[in-house]
Amino acid sequence: MRNPIRGERDAFALAFGAAALIFASIVAGAVLDPVVGIAVLLGGGVGAVVWSLRTSDPDRRRPLREAAAEGRRRAPQTARRRVLVIANRTLQGSELGEIMRGHGDAVFRVVAPIVVSRVHYLASDVDRELAEARERLAAALAWAREEGLEASGTVGDPFVALGAIEDELRVFGPDEVVISTYAPGKSNWLETGIVARLREELEIPVRHVTVDREPAASPAR
Repeated sequence: MRNPIRGERDAFALAFGAAALIFASIVAGAVLDPVVGIAVLLGGGVGAVVWSLRTSDPDRRRPLREAAAEGRRRAPQTARRRVLVIANRTLQGSELGEIMRGHGDAVFRVVAPIVVSRVHYLASDVDRELAEARERLAAALAWAREEGLEASGTVGDPFVALGAIEDELRVFGPDEVVISTYAPGKSNWLETGIVARLREELEIPVRHVTVDREPAASPAR
């Protein structure tokens, strides 16, 4: 949603538009019928709200895009593709493994943002979640080495998951992002709109891999 008032000019335009709409509704009500005047007023108001909701704000900061652009400027010049993998509970899914195999000699960076339960979040008790994420990440990186893939990774900050992704975009400068989640209805990440935001902000390909079932103990071999 865009901010409709970003300066004096926008404030003047908004006031002028509101006055024009009220005037038009009064004229329509006087010339035609009071009901028509009310309809014009309501219709114009609803139309303005819909336009505001559907129009993106060109001045809104896009931190993920800015971070990715900075990362690409810093990244060493190489022909090898850099792929940022975002996954946690689906790290060991066969679907993600197949995607990684299909990237040939790409360089992978895996970030595993923590999915913290609400109770543990409120209590700041995330030790179990951190331990599980580290185990999944270690297993995924070991699998990558066995497959001959170059990969490194980190576990994200449990309290700023999106911030962990932003940091990796800035440091790694990927050419592509692969995000793996459970299927709709089973994924907390999808409910937060993280995939949509990545696709909206980033100017590089964002591939979404869904896992319909609990991953096995290790990626598909």
